[in-house]
Amino acid sequence: MISSTLLLVLRWTLLAFFLLPAVEAAMMILGASWAHFGYAQTPEKFQHLIIQITTVGKEPELVQRTVDKIRSYNLTMPYEIWVAIEPDHFDKYTDVERVIVVPASYSCRAIDKARALEYTRRLRKRYLATCGLDPARVKLLLVDDDTLPSHSYVRKAFAGDYDVCQGPTVPNRWYGTGGFKHFILSHIDNIRTRNCLVYCSCTQGITQKPLFVHGEGLCMTCRAESIVTWDKPIVASDDFVFGTTAAHKGLSWGYFQGAAIQLVSPWSFREILKQRRRWTWGNFDAIRSREIIPQAPAVFRGFKYCLTLASIISCTTGVVLLGFGVVKVPLQACYVFWGSLVCWVASYGLTGWINSGGEPNRERLGPRNIERDNYNNLLTYRLASFANLFRRARINYWTFRVFQTISAMVLAPITALTPIFVITYSVLKGRPTRFEVIAKSNSAMDRGSPTQPYVTIR
Repeated sequence: MISSTLLLVLRWTLLAFFLLPAVEAAMMILGASWAHFGYAQTPEKFQHLIIQITTVGKEPELVQRTVDKIRSYNLTMPYEIWVAIEPDHFDKYTDVERVIVVPASYSCRAIDKARALEYTRRLRKRYLATCGLDPARVKLLLVDDDTLPSHSYVRKAFAGDYDVCQGPTVPNRWYGTGGFKHFILSHIDNIRTRNCLVYCSCTQGITQKPLFVHGEGLCMTCRAESIVTWDKPIVASDDFVFGTTAAHKGLSWGYFQGAAIQLVSPWSFREILKQRRRWTWGNFDAIRSREIIPQAPAVFRGFKYCLTLASIISCTTGVVLLGFGVVKVPLQACYVFWGSLVCWVASYGLTGWINSGGEPNRERLGPRNIERDNYNNLLTYRLASFANLFRRARINYWTFRVFQTISAMVLAPITALTPIFVITYSVLKGRPTRFEVIAKSNSAMDRGSPTQPYVTIR
């Protein structure tokens, strides 16, 4: 039999972990409030913006699509677009200022993507000196080949009066489309948006000591880039290493909301495992090596790993013990538990609502243009336009969002447990020796936005 003392300790330990979703809900509210009221914007302080798309070079159509979309924003600040690629790949991009092919002979302590970032950093430093631009007044916005910053994201990132800043990642490009497999994988990515809303909002914004950093949409001054650099002995997690090192060196951090860096979820389970394994080992390497990041952020991130593991084990155990009556708690504690559970499920529902919205889904599911020549008169054309607007915008788009929100809540346990499975898989599989890239394009993208058809590069 379990002793009464052990049962008492177990009861309150479980209740403590049951409260974690309520604490995260409070953090989400505080972080959102800070992002709305505390994020400082002084666009007049900065004189230039460089948007850099860093890619191996295997997805030229997707990169060109990103370039074309950014150009369509008609941004008001002086800016230019750079594309950094590896040798022997397509390099004839249109409407970009620079295509930088990273020489195969170039080497530094970093490899693969971080190596490319370090090469472009050194190139950029000489370029700014030649142009007479002040690195402290030039912003750099990093974009991956599968990501697209919204118009407001570019504007807020440029205006942020911080050395480093970013906003939330939202996998709303082809979210939940392309078959059941991608539907599940899209909802697995809900945890990324949730981490942004809960942890990035507080640790990047309020405390300025980031726990998570994502390379997609990471924005910094060129002065900050020169202080931190990318020259670390890393294969992956260059974003986490840069962001935490910047904070440790005393550089200012900012977080904003109301804008998103829009990304595409992996298209297969093999690809998501490959991607997450790279992230996991990149974080492991950073945590255990003081040559990569300082001790304080390493301990902070290591504690989060332990807390997540302990929380999942404790909450799962607690539900079983409470369900079978092995552990009993006061009625008031049950109310607290159920309230916390509601917060947890609702937080995933919120990510489903956010990820199913945004411009990519409005374009894909909203009203399509109707050719007037197909109708006999103006009245018929207007009636058809109205019917089309109602049918597509009112039914398809909003029904899609409601369905994805409900799905996000139903799939919350799977989404929450996936990191444990991924970490276990990564440990068993072992450390990758290269920066393993995943396929970003899929045939489902050809059925994407009617206003921005999939381009073909020859």
